[in-house]
Amino acid sequence: MADSPPPAPPSAARVVVNGAARDVPAGQPLPELLAALGLRPASVVVEHNGAALTTSQSTAVRLADGDVLEVVRAVAGG
Repeated sequence: MADSPPPAPPSAARVVVNGAARDVPAGQPLPELLAALGLRPASVVVEHNGAALTTSQSTAVRLADGDVLEVVRAVAGG
C-alpha cells in the first residue's frame, strides 16, 4: 500500500492533480488553479472527485483538502 502524502498546512489544501500532490490555498476556485497551470477552463475537461464537470460547473468548485482532479486538454481537429 502506498504511503499517504503528509497533510497540508492549515491554510492550504492538498489536492491531487493528474496523480501529483499539490498544495493550494484552501477554498481556491478551480478556474484559478487551472489558470496557474496555464490552462483555460473552456479548453479542458475536469473530473473532480470522480465526477466530470461542465465548464459552468467548474466555476462553482472551491478546492478542499483531499480533492482529486483529472484534467484533460480538449483537442479539436480532423
